Amino acid sequence: MRLWLAAVTAVALALTACASPGSSSSPAASAPAGSAPFYLEQGSATPAVDVINGFTGQAVAAIAAPAGAGSFPWAGRTTWYPCGAAPDDRMFLLCGTRQYWQVRLGDDGKPQQMTGPSGIPAAARNTGSGDPEFAVSPDRRLAAAATATGIMVVSLLTGAARSWTIPPADGHATGLSWAGNRYLAFQFWPQPRDHDAGGVRVLDTGSAATAALTASRLIISNERKLAGGISGVFNPVITPDGSKIVAAAWTGFNVAELAEFSARTGRLIAVLMPAASMPGHGSPCQVLWTDLSGSHLIAYCGTAGVVNGTRFTSVHLHIPDTSGTDFTGVLLW
Repeated sequence: MRLWLAAVTAVALALTACASPGSSSSPAASAPAGSAPFYLEQGSATPAVDVINGFTGQAVAAIAAPAGAGSFPWAGRTTWYPCGAAPDDRMFLLCGTRQYWQVRLGDDGKPQQMTGPSGIPAAARNTGSGDPEFAVSPDRRLAAAATATGIMVVSLLTGAARSWTIPPADGHATGLSWAGNRYLAFQFWPQPRDHDAGGVRVLDTGSAATAALTASRLIISNERKLAGGISGVFNPVITPDGSKIVAAAWTGFNVAELAEFSARTGRLIAVLMPAASMPGHGSPCQVLWTDLSGSHLIAYCGTAGVVNGTRFTSVHLHIPDTSGTDFTGVLLW
């Protein structure tokens, strides 16, 4: 699923009041202009990427592909698309055919600075989908990408890369998210013969590169019996402080809830959003945003809203359609 996570420091204060018990009003009416949560999606005007105000749903800017981006039609879309986001909701990565650019947005959502291009390492281009998808560290210095053979971490300053491998017969990784600037959470999907290895793992990127990812710490096992009638988890994200993992959790056939787990023990802490049916193509539960403390989240699981601590409050947010397991357009928070 092509949905990246970005913590929004500037939005935390604006949404705290909106997420208070009993509140259901839209945050857009009284929020200062600079507090809006912006997201990027592949634009309707090709080749461009649109910046969308999450409070209003309005496009506030279009970022055109620079010369050399290689923005020719490919696989039904252009190769100029958002591919990574920093936790400040203002720095994004945009990818061309073999290069990426760093873009800074102002408080009004309009691009202020674009730097690059920088080359995309070949291993990051050879993913299962054919496209690199980056998780940017809170200090904006590192970008992690799932590759066809494991996980790669790239320095956004120097371009130097390190890799941790998964033996081809063992499985693959998805859903990368950072805890601080060292620990990286991911979902490991094993081959059928090795069910016990599957679930949510945390990689210490300070460990030796090339070590097998299956040696990383398993936090939530999809084979272990979980509390609350949970049969497995998907779409995980670790909070930036590294204390909790928030993930969608299956509780029945095509029924899922949004749950919070301890990142130390894997124990279920709370159900943040109640179980919702996902008919047809499905409407996958997602954590779309989390602030640096992990105490405020924009989330979707049948209903869009804000989670403040362990309390969910419905809020009128302009969140793109998350139906199905593959997006027709590329979306980035």
